[in-house]
Amino acid sequence: MTVGTILYALLCLMGIFICIFYLEFGTVAIAGILLFLPIVMFLFLIFMRTRITASVDSKNPMTEKDDMEKPARAAITLSLENRNKILPITKGIARVYYTNKFSGESGRMKVRFSVDAGRKRDRRIVVPMENCGDLAITVEKVRIYDYLSIFAWTIGKNYPRQHVLIMPPTKDFYLDRDKWYNETDEDSDRFSLYKKGDDPSEVFDIREYADGDKIQRIHWKLSSKTGTLMVKDGSLPLTKALHIFIDLCVSGSGEEWHRNANALVQGIYSISLYMIEHMVPQHMIWYNHEKDVVEERLVEHEEELLWMFQDLFRTRPTSDPTELVSAYQTWDQGRPLESAMYLTVCDHGDLENSGLTRNRLEVMDLRSSTTDTQ
Repeated sequence: MTVGTILYALLCLMGIFICIFYLEFGTVAIAGILLFLPIVMFLFLIFMRTRITASVDSKNPMTEKDDMEKPARAAITLSLENRNKILPITKGIARVYYTNKFSGESGRMKVRFSVDAGRKRDRRIVVPMENCGDLAITVEKVRIYDYLSIFAWTIGKNYPRQHVLIMPPTKDFYLDRDKWYNETDEDSDRFSLYKKGDDPSEVFDIREYADGDKIQRIHWKLSSKTGTLMVKDGSLPLTKALHIFIDLCVSGSGEEWHRNANALVQGIYSISLYMIEHMVPQHMIWYNHEKDVVEERLVEHEEELLWMFQDLFRTRPTSDPTELVSAYQTWDQGRPLESAMYLTVCDHGDLENSGLTRNRLEVMDLRSSTTDTQ
Protein backbone atom coordinates (compact mmCIF):
# COMPACT_ATOMS: atom_id res chain seq x y z
CA MET A 1 0.00 0.00 0.00
CA THR A 2 1.39 3.38 -1.04
CA VAL A 3 0.87 6.81 0.50
CA GLY A 4 -1.15 7.68 -2.60
CA THR A 5 -3.47 4.74 -1.89
CA ILE A 6 -4.20 6.03 1.62
CA LEU A 7 -4.77 9.59 0.46
CA TYR A 8 -7.04 8.47 -2.37
CA ALA A 9 -9.02 6.23 0.01
CA LEU A 10 -9.58 9.21 2.31
CA LEU A 11 -10.66 11.28 -0.70
CA CYS A 12 -13.15 8.58 -1.73
CA LEU A 13 -14.60 8.40 1.79
CA MET A 14 -14.98 12.17 1.79
CA GLY A 15 -16.73 12.02 -1.61
CA ILE A 16 -19.12 9.29 -0.42
CA PHE A 17 -19.82 11.24 2.78
CA ILE A 18 -20.68 14.36 0.79
CA CYS A 19 -22.78 12.30 -1.63
CA ILE A 20 -24.84 10.85 1.26
CA PHE A 21 -25.58 14.24 2.79
CA TYR A 22 -26.02 16.09 -0.52
CA LEU A 23 -27.74 13.58 -2.75
CA GLU A 24 -27.56 15.45 -6.04
CA PHE A 25 -26.49 14.51 -9.54
CA GLY A 26 -23.18 16.35 -9.27
CA THR A 27 -22.12 14.75 -5.99
CA VAL A 28 -23.17 11.30 -7.16
CA ALA A 29 -21.20 11.77 -10.39
CA ILE A 30 -18.10 12.84 -8.48
CA ALA A 31 -18.38 9.84 -6.12
CA GLY A 32 -18.81 7.54 -9.11
CA ILE A 33 -15.71 8.96 -10.81
CA LEU A 34 -13.69 8.60 -7.60
CA LEU A 35 -14.70 4.95 -7.34
CA PHE A 36 -14.15 4.25 -11.05
CA LEU A 37 -10.67 5.83 -11.39
CA PRO A 38 -8.83 3.23 -9.24
CA ILE A 39 -10.15 0.47 -11.51
CA VAL A 40 -8.78 2.29 -14.55
CA MET A 41 -5.42 2.88 -12.85
CA PHE A 42 -5.16 -0.77 -11.80
CA LEU A 43 -5.90 -1.96 -15.32
CA PHE A 44 -3.31 0.52 -16.59
CA LEU A 45 -0.64 -1.07 -14.36
CA ILE A 46 -1.60 -4.60 -15.40
CA PHE A 47 -1.16 -3.57 -19.02
CA MET A 48 2.07 -1.58 -18.56
CA ARG A 49 3.89 -4.17 -16.43
CA THR A 50 4.39 -6.27 -19.56
CA ARG A 51 5.60 -3.26 -21.55
CA ILE A 52 8.35 -2.10 -19.18
CA THR A 53 11.68 -3.88 -18.77
CA ALA A 54 14.58 -2.97 -16.49
CA SER A 55 18.19 -4.16 -16.21
CA VAL A 56 21.19 -3.13 -14.14
CA ASP A 57 24.80 -2.76 -15.23
CA SER A 58 28.05 -1.24 -13.98
CA LYS A 59 29.58 0.63 -16.91
CA ASN A 60 32.53 1.84 -14.84
CA PRO A 61 33.71 -0.79 -12.30
CA MET A 62 36.29 1.57 -10.81
CA THR A 63 36.25 5.19 -9.70
CA GLU A 64 39.19 7.16 -8.33
CA LYS A 65 38.73 9.87 -5.74
CA ASP A 66 39.92 13.35 -6.68
CA ASP A 67 40.79 14.15 -3.08
CA MET A 68 41.06 12.01 0.03
CA GLU A 69 38.85 14.45 1.94
CA LYS A 70 36.06 14.37 -0.64
CA PRO A 71 33.67 11.50 -1.34
CA ALA A 72 33.85 9.44 -4.50
CA ARG A 73 30.76 9.18 -6.68
CA ALA A 74 30.31 5.52 -7.56
CA ALA A 75 27.64 4.90 -10.18
CA ILE A 76 25.75 2.04 -11.76
CA THR A 77 23.19 2.24 -14.56
CA LEU A 78 19.53 1.27 -14.44
CA SER A 79 18.45 0.69 -18.06
CA LEU A 80 14.71 1.02 -18.74
CA GLU A 81 12.65 0.43 -21.86
CA ASN A 82 9.00 1.36 -22.46
CA ARG A 83 7.71 -0.60 -25.44
CA ASN A 84 4.31 1.10 -25.36
CA LYS A 85 4.16 3.76 -28.07
CA ILE A 86 1.44 5.87 -26.41
CA LEU A 87 1.51 5.72 -22.60
CA PRO A 88 4.54 6.98 -20.65
CA ILE A 89 5.57 6.00 -17.16
CA THR A 90 5.63 9.18 -15.10
CA LYS A 91 6.74 7.65 -11.83
CA GLY A 92 8.90 4.71 -10.90
CA ILE A 93 11.08 4.01 -7.88
CA ALA A 94 14.14 1.77 -7.55
CA ARG A 95 15.12 0.69 -4.05
CA VAL A 96 18.89 0.35 -3.72
CA TYR A 97 21.06 -1.23 -1.02
CA TYR A 98 24.82 -0.68 -0.86
CA THR A 99 27.63 -1.87 1.37
CA ASN A 100 31.38 -1.38 1.62
CA LYS A 101 32.73 -4.38 3.52
CA PHE A 102 36.25 -2.98 3.84
CA SER A 103 35.16 0.27 5.51
CA GLY A 104 32.01 -1.10 7.13
CA GLU A 105 29.69 1.47 5.51
CA SER A 106 26.23 0.52 4.29
CA GLY A 107 22.90 2.15 3.53
CA ARG A 108 19.72 2.27 1.47
CA MET A 109 18.33 4.80 -0.95
CA LYS A 110 15.39 5.36 -3.30
CA VAL A 111 15.91 6.47 -6.88
CA ARG A 112 13.01 7.93 -8.84
CA PHE A 113 12.71 7.63 -12.62
CA SER A 114 10.33 8.14 -15.54
CA VAL A 115 10.24 6.70 -19.08
CA ASP A 116 8.64 8.31 -22.10
CA ALA A 117 6.40 6.30 -24.41
CA GLY A 118 8.32 4.11 -26.85
CA ARG A 119 11.70 5.14 -25.47
CA LYS A 120 14.74 3.66 -23.74
CA ARG A 121 16.39 5.44 -20.86
CA ASP A 122 19.52 4.94 -18.78
CA ARG A 123 19.13 6.21 -15.22
CA ARG A 124 22.44 6.64 -13.36
CA ILE A 125 22.32 5.60 -9.72
CA VAL A 126 25.03 7.55 -7.91
CA VAL A 127 26.22 6.49 -4.45
CA PRO A 128 28.53 8.96 -2.65
CA MET A 129 31.19 7.03 -0.72
CA GLU A 130 33.63 8.64 1.70
CA ASN A 131 36.08 5.75 2.05
CA CYS A 132 37.98 3.38 -0.20
CA GLY A 133 36.82 -0.18 -0.72
CA ASP A 134 34.77 -2.50 -2.89
CA LEU A 135 31.31 -0.95 -3.01
CA ALA A 136 28.63 -3.57 -3.64
CA ILE A 137 25.40 -2.03 -4.99
CA THR A 138 22.21 -4.06 -5.27
CA VAL A 139 18.97 -2.90 -6.84
CA GLU A 140 16.52 -4.72 -4.61
CA LYS A 141 13.26 -3.74 -6.30
CA VAL A 142 12.00 -1.68 -9.24
CA ARG A 143 8.37 -0.53 -9.10
CA ILE A 144 6.17 1.51 -11.41
CA TYR A 145 3.17 3.61 -10.35
CA ASP A 146 -0.05 4.66 -12.03
CA TYR A 147 -0.67 8.31 -12.84
CA LEU A 148 -2.38 8.96 -9.49
CA SER A 149 0.14 6.94 -7.44
CA ILE A 150 -2.69 4.81 -6.08
CA PHE A 151 -1.12 1.48 -6.98
CA ALA A 152 2.41 0.22 -7.55
CA TRP A 153 3.62 -2.86 -9.41
CA THR A 154 7.02 -4.53 -9.05
CA ILE A 155 8.58 -5.18 -12.47
CA GLY A 156 11.88 -6.59 -11.16
CA LYS A 157 13.74 -7.38 -7.97
CA ASN A 158 17.03 -8.74 -6.64
CA TYR A 159 19.08 -7.75 -9.66
CA PRO A 160 22.69 -9.01 -9.87
CA ARG A 161 24.97 -7.21 -7.44
CA GLN A 162 27.27 -4.63 -9.03
CA HIS A 163 30.74 -3.90 -7.67
CA VAL A 164 32.57 -0.59 -7.97
CA LEU A 165 36.11 -0.19 -6.65
CA ILE A 166 36.62 3.08 -4.76
CA MET A 167 40.30 3.94 -5.23
CA PRO A 168 42.28 6.85 -3.75
CA PRO A 169 44.29 9.45 -5.64
CA THR A 170 47.91 8.40 -6.10
CA LYS A 171 50.60 9.79 -3.82
CA ASP A 172 54.37 10.11 -4.27
CA PHE A 173 56.51 7.91 -2.04
CA TYR A 174 60.28 7.82 -1.79
CA LEU A 175 61.46 4.43 -3.03
CA ASP A 176 65.16 3.63 -3.27
CA ARG A 177 65.68 1.73 -6.52
CA ASP A 178 68.73 -0.08 -5.17
CA LYS A 179 66.55 -1.64 -2.44
CA TRP A 180 63.40 -2.64 -4.26
CA TYR A 181 65.04 -3.76 -7.49
CA ASN A 182 66.24 -6.95 -5.76
CA GLU A 183 69.57 -7.67 -7.43
CA THR A 184 70.45 -11.35 -7.81
CA ASP A 185 73.23 -13.57 -9.14
CA GLU A 186 70.79 -16.20 -10.35
CA ASP A 187 69.47 -16.60 -13.90
CA SER A 188 66.62 -14.21 -14.57
CA ASP A 189 64.61 -12.84 -17.45
CA ARG A 190 64.36 -9.43 -15.78
CA PHE A 191 67.12 -6.83 -15.86
CA SER A 192 67.63 -3.43 -14.28
CA LEU A 193 66.81 -0.36 -16.33
CA TYR A 194 69.05 1.83 -14.15
CA LYS A 195 72.16 -0.14 -13.19
CA LYS A 196 74.62 -2.12 -15.28
CA GLY A 197 75.87 -5.55 -14.29
CA ASP A 198 77.91 -8.50 -15.52
CA ASP A 199 75.29 -10.52 -17.36
CA PRO A 200 76.41 -10.68 -21.04
CA SER A 201 73.09 -12.15 -22.21
CA GLU A 202 71.46 -8.70 -22.12
CA VAL A 203 73.11 -5.44 -23.23
CA PHE A 204 72.61 -2.55 -20.83
CA ASP A 205 74.59 0.09 -22.75
CA ILE A 206 77.20 0.55 -25.48
CA ARG A 207 79.92 3.16 -24.91
CA GLU A 208 83.45 4.06 -25.88
CA TYR A 209 86.33 2.00 -24.54
CA ALA A 210 87.88 3.19 -21.24
CA ASP A 211 91.00 2.06 -19.40
CA GLY A 212 90.32 -1.06 -17.38
CA ASP A 213 87.58 -2.46 -19.63
CA LYS A 214 87.87 -6.14 -20.44
CA ILE A 215 88.71 -7.14 -24.01
CA GLN A 216 85.81 -9.63 -23.98
CA ARG A 217 83.37 -6.71 -23.74
CA ILE A 218 84.54 -4.97 -26.94
CA HIS A 219 81.85 -4.78 -29.61
CA TRP A 220 84.04 -5.59 -32.63
CA LYS A 221 81.46 -5.10 -35.39
CA LEU A 222 80.40 -1.68 -34.14
CA SER A 223 84.03 -0.72 -33.48
CA SER A 224 84.95 -1.50 -37.08
CA LYS A 225 82.07 0.63 -38.37
CA THR A 226 82.77 3.64 -36.14
CA GLY A 227 86.56 3.43 -36.16
CA THR A 228 86.51 3.70 -32.34
CA LEU A 229 86.65 0.91 -29.81
CA MET A 230 83.15 0.40 -28.40
CA VAL A 231 82.34 -1.63 -25.28
CA LYS A 232 79.17 -3.51 -24.30
CA ASP A 233 78.02 -3.18 -20.69
CA GLY A 234 76.13 -6.20 -19.39
CA SER A 235 72.84 -5.96 -17.53
CA LEU A 236 72.07 -6.51 -13.87
CA PRO A 237 69.76 -9.51 -13.31
CA LEU A 238 66.79 -8.96 -11.01
CA THR A 239 64.77 -11.45 -9.00
CA LYS A 240 61.42 -12.54 -10.38
CA ALA A 241 59.22 -10.30 -8.24
CA LEU A 242 59.21 -7.98 -5.26
CA HIS A 243 57.37 -9.40 -2.23
CA ILE A 244 55.10 -6.91 -0.46
CA PHE A 245 53.44 -7.72 2.87
CA ILE A 246 50.12 -5.90 3.35
CA ASP A 247 49.35 -5.50 7.04
CA LEU A 248 45.57 -5.16 7.40
CA CYS A 249 45.79 -4.00 11.01
CA VAL A 250 44.09 -0.59 11.28
CA SER A 251 44.24 1.23 14.59
CA GLY A 252 41.99 3.95 16.00
CA SER A 253 38.23 4.43 15.93
CA GLY A 254 35.72 6.52 14.03
CA GLU A 255 37.26 9.09 11.71
CA GLU A 256 40.80 8.13 12.72
CA TRP A 257 40.16 4.51 11.74
CA HIS A 258 38.85 5.55 8.33
CA ARG A 259 41.82 7.89 7.75
CA ASN A 260 44.27 5.11 8.54
CA ALA A 261 42.40 2.60 6.35
CA ASN A 262 42.38 5.07 3.45
CA ALA A 263 46.09 5.79 3.98
CA LEU A 264 46.81 2.06 3.76
CA VAL A 265 44.89 1.71 0.49
CA GLN A 266 46.48 4.86 -0.94
CA GLY A 267 49.96 3.58 -0.11
CA ILE A 268 49.40 0.14 -1.63
CA TYR A 269 47.83 1.62 -4.76
CA SER A 270 50.48 4.28 -5.30
CA ILE A 271 53.47 2.02 -4.66
CA SER A 272 52.10 -0.77 -6.84
CA LEU A 273 51.37 1.58 -9.74
CA TYR A 274 54.92 2.92 -9.42
CA MET A 275 56.29 -0.63 -9.60
CA ILE A 276 54.10 -1.45 -12.61
CA GLU A 277 55.32 1.69 -14.37
CA HIS A 278 58.91 0.51 -13.83
CA MET A 279 58.04 -3.07 -14.89
CA VAL A 280 58.64 -4.60 -11.46
CA PRO A 281 56.23 -7.51 -10.77
CA GLN A 282 55.00 -7.83 -7.20
CA HIS A 283 53.80 -10.63 -4.97
CA MET A 284 51.17 -9.09 -2.68
CA ILE A 285 50.80 -11.04 0.58
CA TRP A 286 48.14 -10.52 3.26
CA TYR A 287 46.23 -12.57 5.83
CA ASN A 288 42.52 -13.25 5.44
CA HIS A 289 41.39 -13.91 9.01
CA GLU A 290 37.84 -14.85 7.93
CA LYS A 291 39.10 -17.72 5.77
CA ASP A 292 42.18 -18.27 7.97
CA VAL A 293 44.52 -18.29 4.98
CA VAL A 294 47.46 -16.24 3.75
CA GLU A 295 46.54 -14.76 0.38
CA GLU A 296 49.16 -14.14 -2.30
CA ARG A 297 48.58 -12.42 -5.64
CA LEU A 298 51.03 -11.74 -8.44
CA VAL A 299 50.63 -8.23 -9.90
CA GLU A 300 52.39 -7.29 -13.14
CA HIS A 301 49.76 -5.15 -14.88
CA GLU A 302 47.20 -2.57 -13.81
CA GLU A 303 44.28 -4.92 -14.48
CA GLU A 304 45.82 -7.48 -12.15
CA LEU A 305 46.22 -4.78 -9.52
CA LEU A 306 42.48 -4.06 -9.64
CA TRP A 307 41.70 -7.78 -9.41
CA MET A 308 43.96 -7.97 -6.38
CA PHE A 309 42.13 -5.07 -4.73
CA GLN A 310 38.79 -6.82 -5.34
CA ASP A 311 40.04 -9.72 -3.21
CA LEU A 312 41.78 -7.49 -0.67
CA PHE A 313 38.69 -5.33 -0.09
CA ARG A 314 36.64 -8.40 0.75
CA THR A 315 38.86 -8.96 3.78
CA ARG A 316 37.77 -6.94 6.81
CA PRO A 317 40.70 -5.13 8.52
CA THR A 318 41.80 -6.34 11.95
CA SER A 319 42.97 -4.68 15.17
CA ASP A 320 45.75 -7.20 15.89
CA PRO A 321 49.20 -5.93 14.75
CA THR A 322 50.78 -9.38 15.10
CA GLU A 323 48.19 -11.24 13.04
CA LEU A 324 49.96 -11.14 9.66
CA VAL A 325 53.38 -12.13 11.02
CA SER A 326 51.97 -14.99 13.10
CA ALA A 327 49.83 -16.29 10.26
CA TYR A 328 52.69 -16.16 7.75
CA GLN A 329 55.06 -18.01 10.07
CA THR A 330 52.57 -20.87 10.56
CA TRP A 331 51.42 -20.94 6.95
CA ASP A 332 51.99 -24.28 5.18
CA GLN A 333 53.88 -22.52 2.39
CA GLY A 334 55.41 -19.86 4.56
CA ARG A 335 59.15 -19.37 4.09
CA PRO A 336 61.58 -16.59 4.96
CA LEU A 337 62.06 -14.37 1.92
CA GLU A 338 65.37 -12.92 0.82
CA SER A 339 63.94 -9.40 1.12
CA ALA A 340 60.52 -7.80 1.20
CA MET A 341 58.54 -4.60 1.79
CA TYR A 342 56.10 -4.37 4.72
CA LEU A 343 53.26 -1.83 4.36
CA THR A 344 51.42 -0.85 7.52
CA VAL A 345 49.43 1.89 9.24
CA CYS A 346 49.80 0.38 12.70
CA ASP A 347 52.50 0.65 15.37
CA HIS A 348 54.73 -2.40 15.58
CA GLY A 349 57.57 -3.59 17.72
CA ASP A 350 60.86 -4.69 16.24
CA LEU A 351 60.13 -6.67 13.09
CA GLU A 352 63.80 -7.40 12.38
CA ASN A 353 63.65 -10.86 13.99
CA SER A 354 60.10 -11.65 12.89
CA GLY A 355 61.20 -14.44 10.58
CA LEU A 356 59.59 -12.89 7.49
CA THR A 357 62.90 -12.34 5.69
CA ARG A 358 66.46 -13.61 5.80
CA ASN A 359 68.15 -10.42 4.67
CA ARG A 360 66.24 -7.15 4.55
CA LEU A 361 62.73 -6.08 5.55
CA GLU A 362 61.76 -2.59 4.45
CA VAL A 363 59.00 -1.34 6.75
CA MET A 364 56.92 1.58 5.52
CA ASP A 365 54.46 3.30 7.84
CA LEU A 366 51.99 4.76 5.35
CA ARG A 367 50.54 7.21 7.86
CA SER A 368 53.66 9.39 7.71
CA SER A 369 55.21 7.99 4.52
CA THR A 370 58.48 7.28 6.30
CA THR A 371 60.67 4.32 5.41
CA ASP A 372 62.71 2.31 7.85
CA THR A 373 64.88 -0.57 6.69
CA GLN A 374 65.44 -3.20 9.29
